[in-house]
Amino acid sequence: MLVGRRIKAAVIALVLIGAGAWLAHLHVVAQAYHPVVRVNTPEGISYIAVLDATHERQTCGLANERFLRPVKEGCKQCEVAYARCERTLAGLELDLYAGHAMRYHRVYAPGVRVAVLGELVRAQHDRQRENAGERSVPRAHALEQRA
Repeated sequence: MLVGRRIKAAVIALVLIGAGAWLAHLHVVAQAYHPVVRVNTPEGISYIAVLDATHERQTCGLANERFLRPVKEGCKQCEVAYARCERTLAGLELDLYAGHAMRYHRVYAPGVRVAVLGELVRAQHDRQRENAGERSVPRAHALEQRA
């Protein structure tokens, strides 16, 4: 009788461990990781790229590496400020990913969204606005968006 109870308790424990492992796996698979990269050029221009979300952190890291490989080959002087995998996006990166309006130039391609930032880009944008008869945007307003 005692052996039967131990076997029953062991079976219940194994079932509970299996169920817990299965639920943990479902939780991990349901998470999204957003590959996010920032590259700074020697000319003072920065590129922020947000790639399509992945379901695994390792896949996210590989996506960042695939994106950066041609950038590093094409611009030896460029600095990779960061290449990370974000679980939640915020600020400029969220606006870029969601396609919200922003003051920066943007490039959208399948699987990637890129914002172009920098003093040169801001100055060009200001000149375009002035040529169109609009007032220039003060520097503080352009920097607010960088959160």
